[in-house]
Amino acid sequence: MSLPPVPADPGWDEALAWLDRDPEREDWLDRAREHDEPPEEEEYEDHAPLTLDELAEIEDATADDLLAVEAATTGRRGPGQPGSARVFPGESASPAAAFGPGMVLDVLPGCAQLAVAADAAAGDDGRFAGVSEAELIGVMCGWDRIEAHAHARKLAAIAELARRNPGELDAEFTGDQVAYALGESRARADSLIGMAQSFGTRLPGTAAALEEGTISRYKAEIIAGATVLLAAWRRRGSPPGSP
Repeated sequence: MSLPPVPADPGWDEALAWLDRDPEREDWLDRAREHDEPPEEEEYEDHAPLTLDELAEIEDATADDLLAVEAATTGRRGPGQPGSARVFPGESASPAAAFGPGMVLDVLPGCAQLAVAADAAAGDDGRFAGVSEAELIGVMCGWDRIEAHAHARKLAAIAELARRNPGELDAEFTGDQVAYALGESRARADSLIGMAQSFGTRLPGTAAALEEGTISRYKAEIIAGATVLLAAWRRRGSPPGSP
C-alpha cells in the first residue's frame, strides 16, 4: 500500500502563525532585546601615577624573579655543581646574600659553620625577610649538605663504637646500644652499623662525598645497600649467585 504524496505546502506556516500574535511571546522578545543592548561603560577610579621609588621596587622584584628562574634552571647547587658555577650580577644586602648562586656559602661543603650561617639567614622570626628566591634556594641546598654532613659524622661515631666492640657478643650489645639510644628498631640499628663500617672500609669515596654534602643521606644508603653483594663477591672471588 503506497502512501499519499506529501503536499508542497503542508501548512506549517499557518499552524505557527499564532506565534506572531501571542502577546506573551512579544513580551519575551522585548526583554531579550533589552539584554542585547551594549552595556554602559564602567567607571574606573583614577589612580595617581607610580612614583620613581615604586617603579624601582617593581623593577627590583621582577629582576629577582628572573634571577631565581635563571638560577634554578642551571642545575644542582653546591660546591662543584653547575648551578653554582657562576655568580649572577647584582648586589644583595639580605642576611642570605652569601647563599646566592656562586657565592661563598653556596659553594661551601657541609659543615657546622654552614649550619650556623644557614640558621642566621632565616632571621629572628624564621621568615627569611628580605631574602630573594635565588638565595632561599641556596639556603635550602645548604641545609641539604648540612644534613648529609651530620649523617656522615653520626655514622663515624657509630663506626668507632663498633670498632671498640669487635667480638661477636660485643657486636650484639653494640646493636642494642644504638637501637636504645636513637629510639630505632634493632633492624635499623644493624643497618646503620653496617653502613658505618662499610664507609670506613670499602666505600671511603662515598663517605667523603656524604660528609661534603655532594650526595645525600638517601643516596649514600642506596650505594651502601647496592654494593653489599659486590663486597661478598670480592671475598669469595666469584660473582653473586654462582655455586
